Amino acid sequence: MKKVIAAGLIASMVLSMTACGSSSSDSSAAADTKEETAAEETVEEETEAAEEAEETEEAAEVEVQQVLVSINNAQPPASYVNDDGSIGGQNYEVMMLVDEMLPQYEFVWEAVDQDAMIMGLDSGKYAAAVGNFWWNEKRAEAYLFPEYPIAGGIEGIAVNRKYEDDVQSLEDFAKAGLKLTPNEASGAMYDVFTKFNEENPDIALTLETGDVIAAGEQLKWVLEGRYDGAAMFGSEFDELKEEVDPDDELYFVPFYAVKTWVLYGKDQAELAAAVDECMAQLMEDGTLSDIAVKWFGYDVYAYQD
Repeated sequence: MKKVIAAGLIASMVLSMTACGSSSSDSSAAADTKEETAAEETVEEETEAAEEAEETEEAAEVEVQQVLVSINNAQPPASYVNDDGSIGGQNYEVMMLVDEMLPQYEFVWEAVDQDAMIMGLDSGKYAAAVGNFWWNEKRAEAYLFPEYPIAGGIEGIAVNRKYEDDVQSLEDFAKAGLKLTPNEASGAMYDVFTKFNEENPDIALTLETGDVIAAGEQLKWVLEGRYDGAAMFGSEFDELKEEVDPDDELYFVPFYAVKTWVLYGKDQAELAAAVDECMAQLMEDGTLSDIAVKWFGYDVYAYQD
């Protein structure tokens, strides 16, 4: 009996020692795992810190160049100055987005009239002039034009509303055989109509030439029925409509956009190229079109050739 009890005690002691040994081994392994995990986390943290430090250092190495830029102070909706002195408008919103995309530049703004913009550009005071400038040979000789226009001046026809169901484009107007107010033969719109006739001989417009007639007077002629439509810029129509057409008998049909540009000094090729890269991206992702619709009511870029 004692031998059986002794044997039981010995077996119990062996099991107890084995269990203790196993527990000790497990604890040791767990501790090693925790140490390895902590070490890995420390390495990851140190790597992230190093990368952040490198990025900060690279950002610090970018030399920020302040660029003095003029913008037209009274050309809504493209650009204007609010009562509180802040700048607003389509051109300004676009160029502010560009500024955010160019960490190497900081645009400093001066809102002035167009004469001051040109004088400042000529003297070298301004690196760029943000306004509704059209391209012409004289300007191209004096200033640097970028690849991408900032916006466009919408050309269209103020049409008698009785034609609204059938006329929503220049093609519709021509097909209906409607009559335009006289156009100056040397004017930009006359060139557009001439080109249209060359491309569409079957529905060519009947063009009547004459001296420059104020847009307000042309609108009155359309209201009186002497003509069916008057060609003008959308900005002119918007400005005159409330005064000349309070009963809303006319509507506007856009058909073309004359490109408008930012002008750069001849020594600002690097700046112009950097802005063009941003404009290409904003054009591709639709941002420019969205901004145009916001300010003009339609996508001016869609009417550019």
